[in-house]
Amino acid sequence: MSLELSRSDLLAIDPLDVVEDVLEAAGWPAERDEEGTLQVVAETRWGDMGALFAHRPEPAAVHFSMTLDVKPQDGKRALINELVILANERLWIGHFDFWADDGVIVFRYTFPLEGREELTEGEVSAVLAASISAADRFIPAFNFLVWAGKSPRDAIDAVMFETHGEA
Repeated sequence: MSLELSRSDLLAIDPLDVVEDVLEAAGWPAERDEEGTLQVVAETRWGDMGALFAHRPEPAAVHFSMTLDVKPQDGKRALINELVILANERLWIGHFDFWADDGVIVFRYTFPLEGREELTEGEVSAVLAASISAADRFIPAFNFLVWAGKSPRDAIDAVMFETHGEA
């Protein structure tokens, strides 16, 4: 009996199983849809956000995205894109995108799986933490731009202000 895994054996391993384990341990509600995509409810300071994990064998990767509960208005595409760039300059893990066709702002990260069959729990936990941190910090900036009419620079400056200590 051989202990070596063939390429077809590797494709039988579902990398989303590790994601489900991490989500379950963290108490995050999740379920798989008919296409095998893992739908997640991500709890942030600003409310629940819809998120998903999807596995694709070619290229071998697991995609994560979380849709921010921000409703961009028509005509603000250039300003939103500018704010996305400013926010992304401040992120170490993942990035924001504005999907104009869908009218949504998302936080995204893709885990490459080339040469391996599954993710580690640490990777999944780190990306989940980064997504929540990014949403908590930058949703107000997107709302300042969309609803308060602030410029991208003013919106980002407002959320980057940090206080030290307590009053």
